[in-house]
Amino acid sequence: MTTVHQILFGWAERDREGNAGVRPVAHSGAPTIDRWAGRLEYVWAAREGAHDDTDDTASLVHLVFEDEAAVLRKLPARNVHGRGGATLTHALVGDPRTIDARLALGLHDWDGWRETEPAGASAVLDPLDLADLSEAAATGLAGLRERAAGIPPEQLTALLGRVLGEPAADFTVITRPSLALPMMTALLDIVGPVTGRPWTFAGRESTDVGGHQPRVVFLTAPPPPSYYVNRRLRVEPATVPPDPDGPRFAGQLTELYLSCGHTALARIRPQHPLAGADDVAAWQRSVPVVDGRIAEPRLDLDVLVDDELLGTRGHLPTVHTRLAAELCYEPVDWLAAVVRRWGPDELRAVRHPDLRDIVLKGALRSCLGVLEPAADPLVEAIAAARPEPRTVAAAFRRRLPDGGLDLIDPQHLRLLVVALSLGLMDSELDRPETLAATPATVLVDFVADYGHRFPDAAYVVLRRWLGAAADRQDGHADVTHVWYENDLLLSQVERIADHDPVKERECYRVLLSAAYGPSLSTADATALMRHAGDRAPSGLLAAALERAADDSAEWPIRKEASDRYLREEGHRLDNGTRRPTAGPPAVSTDNASRPTTAPAPAPAPNPYPRQPPPAAEQAPDRPAPHLAPHPAIEPRPPVRPPGRPEEPGLFGRSDGTAFILVLAAAIVLILLAVAYILLTSRT
Repeated sequence: MTTVHQILFGWAERDREGNAGVRPVAHSGAPTIDRWAGRLEYVWAAREGAHDDTDDTASLVHLVFEDEAAVLRKLPARNVHGRGGATLTHALVGDPRTIDARLALGLHDWDGWRETEPAGASAVLDPLDLADLSEAAATGLAGLRERAAGIPPEQLTALLGRVLGEPAADFTVITRPSLALPMMTALLDIVGPVTGRPWTFAGRESTDVGGHQPRVVFLTAPPPPSYYVNRRLRVEPATVPPDPDGPRFAGQLTELYLSCGHTALARIRPQHPLAGADDVAAWQRSVPVVDGRIAEPRLDLDVLVDDELLGTRGHLPTVHTRLAAELCYEPVDWLAAVVRRWGPDELRAVRHPDLRDIVLKGALRSCLGVLEPAADPLVEAIAAARPEPRTVAAAFRRRLPDGGLDLIDPQHLRLLVVALSLGLMDSELDRPETLAATPATVLVDFVADYGHRFPDAAYVVLRRWLGAAADRQDGHADVTHVWYENDLLLSQVERIADHDPVKERECYRVLLSAAYGPSLSTADATALMRHAGDRAPSGLLAAALERAADDSAEWPIRKEASDRYLREEGHRLDNGTRRPTAGPPAVSTDNASRPTTAPAPAPAPNPYPRQPPPAAEQAPDRPAPHLAPHPAIEPRPPVRPPGRPEEPGLFGRSDGTAFILVLAAAIVLILLAVAYILLTSRT
């Protein structure tokens, strides 16, 4: 998420040093709050001599300070004593690449502007998401373009004539307050970017003197005389530019804009920013003029929507050339309808594949160039048409800025997301410098936001760019914070790996390197296992063991792995017997073979071992267990406990003596039986 911070300036009573006036009364934790306070509280956050103290109209201001930009809404207010002359100024501050003039103009009717000073707990403001602001600004900018149709043509012509005469100058425009913002919108739509400072503006001011004035300042009346040396060019309705061709060309541009809208100007405007009068003259020579008017360069595009005309003119090379050059400048809604009409299964697309290719190329150039939510229908239509991957890659490379994409810029992020939605090959992200300008933390956010939608692209981002970005910017701590905020990307990596253990391990190896560097300390390993808990996948455990700095760092990882194995085998570890996480047993450094503590004494043998019950005492319905000894264990006679006398056996004697007597008696009986048989046999 790209963050935009809020600062609210209001009237403050005297402090301990005796200072009173306008100062920050609430903010959202902007890291440069002191810098912004110094820039704004004495100049732009305070109302300087309004002509009518009863006027409560808010003024919109856009400022750029080197690497920071701000949008201000100044609302006339009164202090606690009812005295006027102060303002309640709400400022949105952030990156100038994202907070540009069009975003500032679109926020003119944003419903998030503060009307009163906060009190109590509401004095703490929340950071804003740039994506939400951009969506609101798109609607507001469209409304201003509709209001631009009511601008008096002579006022817009006077402003354009002066700007075309000196594109790099600063301007003061004297006009009605209701026309200020629509006129600034028209100026941006017609002239486009210029060299030097970016376009900035102040929508309703009482003077155009002071430090760090915007490029364009709108006044309701001429300012009073001042000794201040002012090099700004002032524009009034009766002002005529010194160049005699200026009013004619400016009037032609004004007429085309008011009649055909901003898309018509986009088709004839030069591709490079205007730097001076020579560029304006070259632009004027390149525009076709018919009967004193600029001919709108809209071709007879009915060949794409009329099958009868397609049959007669669809094969002409001149038609193909003009379509390829101008198709991308058509309105996105019309272009989306044409793309749907030329779908891959349509008969006309099969018969005229070259025209279908021209349609898709022009549509791709348009949707990758108009990076606004209004182009979403065109994106959906192109995705349904299934363009060739090489066609998408060619259009993407054409829009790729020098130095690569910086995904902190919403325009760059949308360019990548739209290209991936249209089928951009993952190998395009592996090209040199594609994401070289993106910080490591933003790459982690990209994987968190789009890992489920574009798993293959997210894998390339992790493998190719994340580790290099973290090492280049030395931002391991920031990466760790963002990684933990996104729940270690557990679900995203599972989607990326798709049951591939090698890919899963590689993803976590890169994340660990980006978050902790080449090795994982004991404290970091413990925190990682505590955060992942029993959700830690095997790939994370394996990668963490690889990055462990020593045995102590491996201990919490191995313990979590063993606990996980026991849980998978069906053993419960939540019955209160689970040991707390601890390090391995300490080993003496003096003598590794000597334990640090004395061994526990072996338990003494039981002098009265429990004898198994006789077979007669066992339950009749349960057979006696067969206790066969293990083959590797030899049976041994029972050992009599020491000091215990031999128990008496049969006839009160010991078991050995009784056995001998019985054996002797048996032998005597046998001998008697033999003698009896011999005697009886003789008789």
